[in-house]
Amino acid sequence: MKAFRFCVVMAAAACVVAPASFGQHMFGGPRDYGTAEMAKIFGKNQAFSAAADMSVVDAQMRSNLQMEMNYAFLKGDLRTDLDMSTMKGAKMPPAAVAQMKQMGMDKVATIYQGDKKVMYMMYPGLQSYCIVTPPQASDAEKAEAKAKVDVTEVGKETVDGHPCVKNKVVITTDAGSQHEMFTWNATDLDNFPIETEMKTGNSTITTHFHDIKLTAPDASLFTPPSDYKSYPNMQEMMMANMAHMMPPGAGHPGGPPSE
Repeated sequence: MKAFRFCVVMAAAACVVAPASFGQHMFGGPRDYGTAEMAKIFGKNQAFSAAADMSVVDAQMRSNLQMEMNYAFLKGDLRTDLDMSTMKGAKMPPAAVAQMKQMGMDKVATIYQGDKKVMYMMYPGLQSYCIVTPPQASDAEKAEAKAKVDVTEVGKETVDGHPCVKNKVVITTDAGSQHEMFTWNATDLDNFPIETEMKTGNSTITTHFHDIKLTAPDASLFTPPSDYKSYPNMQEMMMANMAHMMPPGAGHPGGPPSE
């Protein structure tokens, strides 16, 4: 049972990391395209907070993952807050949410600090966090940092009562690769992209923003609390927490499964 529990937790963690990584990419993370390029997508909105509904569907339009997240963005730093009880879909192991809640890991906040190129994953239920350091960028990834962004208006639509300009955004890197997305920019919200749609592989990721506040979030949101315990990686943090949950003499959580 111990081995099963650890596998379930790691699977759930992967579900958390995936949307967080997408958020970094979209808002200027490890492969960020630079302030000038991102400004073409987000306009003047370089400081804001918002709630978001994110969904991932496959080529047959089957829902793989749905979740609700809160975003805060300030001058290149990004924070996302996720309650795993909102996650549903084929890619979410049925036992994962219950297991994470039992361990106090059902709520997770990620902080990406753009100047340091480092991400923190925080678990308020554990008062702990771990550091996720991006791998060294390859030459191709470095080329993406010098991307060209072309924005083409393709129509006008109304989203949640906001008049929007629908844009096709094509990001072309120096290496020649292209990434396409559609954005619905609300003209009454300083052209904030109230909805975005991006294809990646055989999946389509749609992010719908609401409760948008175009004011600077508190800077303290982008630093782990000083009273939280720090771990060098997620695995060590999980194993330490599991060790606390086990009765005396139960053995190391990474040991062989018990009968």
